[in-house]
Amino acid sequence: MKKIIFATGLTAVLLITSACGDKAASDDGPETVPVEWVNAEIQKDQATMLDLLDEKSKALDPEDEADNNHTIENYKLIEWKADDDRYFYEIVYEHPEKSSMVTERMEVIQAEDGWKRTTYSDLSNFDTFVADLQPEVLKEMYK
Repeated sequence: MKKIIFATGLTAVLLITSACGDKAASDDGPETVPVEWVNAEIQKDQATMLDLLDEKSKALDPEDEADNNHTIENYKLIEWKADDDRYFYEIVYEHPEKSSMVTERMEVIQAEDGWKRTTYSDLSNFDTFVADLQPEVLKEMYK
C-alpha cells in the first residue's frame, strides 16, 4: 500500500514539475522578440534571426550562428498593442560596438510556434499602423 501511495505521489510531483517547466518556457511574451532580434542582429546570428521571423527569409542562413556575444544593455522599448495576437514595437538602443544609437521598428504576432517578427526589414508604414494605438514604454534607456 505504501508503494502505491509513494508511486502516486511521485507521479503527481513529476507531472506538476513538467507542466510548470513547459509553461515557463512558453510564457515569453511578445516584448522579448525585439530584444532577442537586436541581440541576434548584433551577434550576426542568422539562425536566431530566422527562428524569430514568421515569414522566413532565404537571405538568412539557418546554419549561421553567432559571431560574437555582444548584447544591448541600454535601450528604450515602446509597445503598441493592436490586439492580443498583434503588437508593434520600437526599440532604440546604443550599439555595443559602434558609437551610435539605432532604432528598429517591428510588428510581432502570435504564430503557431510562438511570438514572431513579421518581416526581416523595418516596417516602412509603422507610423500609420500605430497612429490610433496607445504607446506604452516598457523600458527606459538608462534604467
